[in-house]
Amino acid sequence: MQPQYRNTVERMYRGTFFYNFNNRPILSRRNTVWLCYEVKTRGPSMPTWDTKIFRGQVYSKPEHHAEMCFLSRLCGNQLPAYKRFQITWFVSWNPCPDCVAKVIEFLAEHPNVTLTISAARLYYYWETDYRRALCRLRQAGARVKIMDYEEFAYCWENFVYNEDQSFMPWYKFNDNYAFLHHKLKEILRNPMEATYPHIFYFHFKNLRKAYGRNETWLCFTMEIIKQRSTVSWETGVFRNQVDLETHCHAERCFLSWFCEDILSPNTDYQVTWYTSWSPCLDCAGEVAEFLARHNNVMLTIYTARLYYSQYPNYQQGLRSLSEKGVSVKIMDYEDFKYCWEKFVYDDGEPFKPWKGLKTSFRFLKRRLREILQ
Repeated sequence: MQPQYRNTVERMYRGTFFYNFNNRPILSRRNTVWLCYEVKTRGPSMPTWDTKIFRGQVYSKPEHHAEMCFLSRLCGNQLPAYKRFQITWFVSWNPCPDCVAKVIEFLAEHPNVTLTISAARLYYYWETDYRRALCRLRQAGARVKIMDYEEFAYCWENFVYNEDQSFMPWYKFNDNYAFLHHKLKEILRNPMEATYPHIFYFHFKNLRKAYGRNETWLCFTMEIIKQRSTVSWETGVFRNQVDLETHCHAERCFLSWFCEDILSPNTDYQVTWYTSWSPCLDCAGEVAEFLARHNNVMLTIYTARLYYSQYPNYQQGLRSLSEKGVSVKIMDYEDFKYCWEKFVYDDGEPFKPWKGLKTSFRFLKRRLREILQ
């Protein structure tokens, strides 16, 4: 990919911002995608590494799209592999399927990068391919959200020649945001089919000190129990959702989906979770309450790591799950291999265990046994 820097600008004019970032869901003649970005090196102070704006025509060749221009610039700058980067995009339209494919490749090649995409509008959100592309972004580990007032105001302050004037939202700004926010949640609310190898290796590695792994990924299988036999019925993957309203953890995402779309009082279910972290205190309490209300659901949890297991209240959360009949276990080699084969787009590649997998498993298994005694 050759660098395409000619569409780079430092700031945009107020009229350009108001015209192109208007969050009205259906807009004609907005054929230019504007991408304001900031790249920060992750750490205690999160210093800014780079900021700028790209623009590209939606009907031009994909390599001239704003997202492709950004990737060309960053790849040309050779992001140091020893640093961790947080990239944020503020875009007038979310990426098209062609750009999404390149973004996924970029994230797979740069496991030290996390990407958040805040979109003013959703591009062809009624089309299957575009909805699927949004889901694939999430599967690849990118955060996708709708720009809210604070983010519009932030862009106004940092990317617009604002002449010291404050950002003023337009007519029906809040209604537009509410519609798009709900539409995106609708598109992303269902479980993902699978995840990508770099996501699995990063988030499920059973390190004793797993710095920077702040998300929980939850792979699940669901079986219907019929006449003392089980019938495999549903599988999928959830991850923590970036939602300022709900802060929905992966466990809550599963319960919400399960209760609204699946649960029937006349059916018995066997649910198995494979999680990168054991449930936090709040989620453990909600799961325990859910199981107390639904005795037709049996749950087994295999976890790669124990979340804050040194603190008594988190230990009590695990015990409360066990008291409600949940079988809580530590993932071993066979469990990781099973997840790799069932929940990862592995392209036929076998699971490759990391150094210290068995040692960490034995330590965590012993630690869990002490907590549950």
